[in-house]
Amino acid sequence: MKLRVLGAHAPYAPHGGACNGYLLETGGMRIMLDCGNGSFAQLQQYCDFRLLDALIITHYHPDHFHDYHCIRHAIAGSIRDKSRFKPLAVIAPAEGAPYTEMCEWDGVFAMWPLAEYLQQPRPLGEVGLFFLENIHTVKSYGCSFTQENTKIVYTSDTSWHAGLVDFAYEADLLVCEASVLNKDKQQAVEKGHLTAGEAGYLASSARVKQLVLTHLWPQTDPRLLLKEARENFDGEITLAGSGLSFLV
Repeated sequence: MKLRVLGAHAPYAPHGGACNGYLLETGGMRIMLDCGNGSFAQLQQYCDFRLLDALIITHYHPDHFHDYHCIRHAIAGSIRDKSRFKPLAVIAPAEGAPYTEMCEWDGVFAMWPLAEYLQQPRPLGEVGLFFLENIHTVKSYGCSFTQENTKIVYTSDTSWHAGLVDFAYEADLLVCEASVLNKDKQQAVEKGHLTAGEAGYLASSARVKQLVLTHLWPQTDPRLLLKEARENFDGEITLAGSGLSFLV
C-alpha cells in the first residue's frame, strides 16, 4: 500500500500547502482520504481524478472536507464529457447537512454511510476498511486500512481515548494528528485534539512501526512537535508534508 500526503495543515494551510488530504493506492485502487481545502489541487499532481475509485470523509470540518465541491464539479464534468463513466463512491458520516447535500448529487456521488463500517472491517476492493468513533467537537472517525499483513491507520481529529491504542495496534504506518504542544493540552482536550506528546505515546503504546505527525498548525514550530513526540516514541517519526509518500 502506498499513502501520499496531499495536505497536512489545519485549520488553514501556509503558502504552498494544503489542508488534510491523502491518497491511498493499492491493488489498482485509488482512494482519497479526506479532502480539506486545497487538497484536490494537490491530488491532481499525482493522480487523474477521473481514475479515483472512492472518497472517504472522516468528519465535516472545512480542513477535512471542503474540497468536496471541487470534486463534485470535476466528477460531473468528466461524466458529462464521457472521460469517466460512473459516479464516485463516497463513504462519509450520515450525520450532517453535507451528507444530505451530497446525496442530492445523484449520478455524481454514490453515497455510503460510514456507520456501516463501524462494527467490523468491510472490504473496499482488496482493502479491509474499518472506522473508530473519536472524541471531537463534531462526529469524527479514525480510519484503518488492512491488506494481507499490512495496516495503515489514520486518526483524523480526536482527543485522547483508550480505544485509540487497540485501533492502531501494530500498525505499519500511523498517521496521527499532533495539533498542539504539550503545554496546550487543556486546549487540546477542549477542542478534541491530540498533543504531539500524546501522538508519540499512542505510537509507543500501540507498538506501531512508523509514526507520521499531521494536522499541523502553521504557526507552531514543527521541530518542537517532533521533539515532544520523540520523548514518548523511539521509532521512526516523520512530519507530514504535501507530496511525501510512504510505501508499506
